Amino acid sequence: MTLPSEAFLLDTNAFIEPKNTWYPFDVVPGYWNFLQAELGGERVRSIIPVYEELQGHEDELSKWAKELGRDRFEDCADDREIFERYLDVSSYVRSLEGSGQNQKRRNAIEEFLGEGEADPWLVAHAIVYGGTIVTREISHSLRPTKVSIIDVCNHFEVKHIEVVPFLRKARVAFELNKFPQD
Repeated sequence: MTLPSEAFLLDTNAFIEPKNTWYPFDVVPGYWNFLQAELGGERVRSIIPVYEELQGHEDELSKWAKELGRDRFEDCADDREIFERYLDVSSYVRSLEGSGQNQKRRNAIEEFLGEGEADPWLVAHAIVYGGTIVTREISHSLRPTKVSIIDVCNHFEVKHIEVVPFLRKARVAFELNKFPQD
């Protein structure tokens, strides 16, 4: 199931941060309409651990994801190849423990690899099937208290991109509509 060369895997924060900042549902519904139309297709994908993270709050986003359906997110836990790469990702992240430069504290490692955490699964999925991870995270290579998906992607040579460049590559633009008058 190799993904097309321009396939994108959405991280949880490619949903949460747009909702909370620059693409709220009521101001930029086009973003959400685009995801609703494309998510689960050939080019725009995500995984069930992301869906589960979106269910962490009772808000508009968790409701939107429920209405969209869990089946629009890929179940990668039963995929043997992804599981094997997940073990590789886990082993690499655990090897970062220490106190030197680029080393991580145990709690940062446990947070990244914690039960239900999507990031290691996203990286494993991308290693196996390709695609570019869409995330708002930044590198934390010198910060001992945080393991970043960006740094793990870089180690495994997995491509990553932020939301706006993703939209440009997907050739998406949103039109201006005024709010209806009360």
